[in-house]
Amino acid sequence: MKRIITLYTENRNTIHFYLKNCLLNFSVSTVEGTNLQRFFETEKSAHTIYAVNRDFIQITPDYGRKYYDSDRIGKNKQLYFQAISFENDPIFITNPYLHHITGLPSLTVVKHETDHYIVIDFDMFKLLQELRLVEYNGLFEKINKTVMGFGGLLLGLVAAFLILYGGYMFGRMLFIPVGNDRILHQIFMSVISITIGMAIYDLAKTMIENEVLFKTLDSSNEIQSRILSKFLTSIIIALSIESLMAVFKIVLDDYSKLVNALYLILSVTLLIVGTGFYNYFSRPSRRSDSRSG
Repeated sequence: MKRIITLYTENRNTIHFYLKNCLLNFSVSTVEGTNLQRFFETEKSAHTIYAVNRDFIQITPDYGRKYYDSDRIGKNKQLYFQAISFENDPIFITNPYLHHITGLPSLTVVKHETDHYIVIDFDMFKLLQELRLVEYNGLFEKINKTVMGFGGLLLGLVAAFLILYGGYMFGRMLFIPVGNDRILHQIFMSVISITIGMAIYDLAKTMIENEVLFKTLDSSNEIQSRILSKFLTSIIIALSIESLMAVFKIVLDDYSKLVNALYLILSVTLLIVGTGFYNYFSRPSRRSDSRSG
């Protein structure tokens, strides 16, 4: 929705010019269904059309491409016309909104005829496609959803395995005695396995949500940055635990290897600093400030 509104705002004059030309070239002798539905033959982005009389009473059903709804005949539309003015132009275009039937971003265009008004709802996404303001390939989109869904499912299975394996290691340690030198190792390995499993699960969930279930035009850096930030945070936690485990093992075994633990801790610190810089400069406010400057 946000991406569609952005494209609409950037190309508002072009879109309005196109819609007004469409309505100026469309006229009907009567408001019968066959006459009104002729509009769908030339305009693929239109999805609903109906007529309202001079008293703002709907006098036709809602006609769609494959349906019509006669329940709205006789409805008073005066409330919708309060903010509409035809003094300078016989055609009025509303602001974008979510349509009550389709749930899609839509525009409504109202044309003032002699004794009635023609009201047409447009699907904004299809309208942007018609004007070549956005490119969309249905076959590629289906393939992309299939691949991303399958990949997300596999990642989810891997995540579930790691979480269950971490729980298994911890439960095994509780019920099967191990040496004192192995207790900390088992605990840390269990925590690392569960942490990485949760990170992979969060990545799989985000992929399925944004690429399969609720796919939108918003393929901006914001979503990708959020995914990467979450995943890096989980990896940092896992590496921090591994560093702590390495320090304990070296302290118990051989102090001469403590420098190796130091290198690992420094690496984790650099990763934290790098992630912090990435999160700071990838914020939308920072990107907009840098562009305006």
